[in-house]
Amino acid sequence: MLKNESLYLRVADENDKLLLFEWSNDPEVRKNSFNTDSISLPEHEQWLKNALADGNTLIYILMEKDIPVGQVRLVHGDCWQVNYSIAAGCRGKGYGKRIIHMAENELIQAGHAKERLYAEVRPDNVASQRIFLGLGYRQMACDKDAYAYEKVIGSS
Repeated sequence: MLKNESLYLRVADENDKLLLFEWSNDPEVRKNSFNTDSISLPEHEQWLKNALADGNTLIYILMEKDIPVGQVRLVHGDCWQVNYSIAAGCRGKGYGKRIIHMAENELIQAGHAKERLYAEVRPDNVASQRIFLGLGYRQMACDKDAYAYEKVIGSS
């Protein structure tokens, strides 16, 4: 667990089921997702169960003191796919940049330095585009109607 003053990441678990469900169905999150359909609770429960059991998936909750403010999911395939969201009342306060940076540090501390992170962002999601560029991600071609970003972590 990476702690920085009152802001830290903790590993998500089954107890986060309803919190993650609520966040995943937030209208702004759905709008910025590639699948904009709302998610049913049974679908979410099955997804979370599978994700938590998958050794290639890491899910963290960003905490401000004892208050959850966002989540980041890292899925390892040929690289680390990054997905994140910030709770509705916490957006626009710099948490997006912090959660991605802290997730990078978690990966580095777990021995994944020099590995590639990759994210796809919808064209109208300017906030996330700025976050990835601001953290040194390189914009690259994408085969979807999206912007793609990549970065090799811990390489400097």
